[in-house]
Amino acid sequence: MLEPGGGVVRTDRARPLPTPMDQACLALAVRVRPAAGAPLGGDVHAAVPAPAGTRLLLGDVKGHGPTAAPLAAAVLAAFHHTAATELDPARLAHTLDACLTPDLGQEDFVTLLLADLRPDEIRLVNCGHPPPVRIDHRITFLPPPHPSPPLGLSPEPGIQRIRLLPHQRLLLHTDGLTDARAEDGTCFPLDQRALAALRAPTLDQALDRLLDLLHRHTGCSTTADDLTLLLLQSAPAAHPTPP
Repeated sequence: MLEPGGGVVRTDRARPLPTPMDQACLALAVRVRPAAGAPLGGDVHAAVPAPAGTRLLLGDVKGHGPTAAPLAAAVLAAFHHTAATELDPARLAHTLDACLTPDLGQEDFVTLLLADLRPDEIRLVNCGHPPPVRIDHRITFLPPPHPSPPLGLSPEPGIQRIRLLPHQRLLLHTDGLTDARAEDGTCFPLDQRALAALRAPTLDQALDRLLDLLHRHTGCSTTADDLTLLLLQSAPAAHPTPP
């Protein structure tokens, strides 16, 4: 399926991203798999036009499957209500935390990753979420310089700036990827096999091959936890070939 603006989205029950990705000069592929094949889960992702470009959200509420879906819906609603007008993504994280407080139980929390996609850089805000992964000739984890707790646990996020070169890709994921376990209890590794998968010719092929590796690791075609994968790369149109 091609989203408006050329962002590629193939999905297992994924919500479409409603904003054109070409304004950020990036192509995007998405995979979503709620836990145990459920129709809904606790992962949430979205994109909106923001003051300086496209703004992505990737979140993961405590729990998984249908029981986590109402809080995930509250996160999505709060993001759509506030994200298009707030210039500073760190302030946006505080705003979302305040908006969600009435919906959070005493032990509830939401890990959150915000990504402002600008032509010259990506600005990340990470509240307790697994770090993004940059893919080129190796896999590089990009944890925030100053880690912040998730929403619901007094987050204090900062802004992390990264550059994404034309030959590089950026993987955003929920912990349903790296916490997936084999029968012997070992977690799914982002190793050389994962690197080879993520360097496949297209973004769709890369995520399909990564999921194949995950299924072989766990021995199961479904996931025990909710799983969302977003893979980004500079769009070819952003780097035209000289005549």
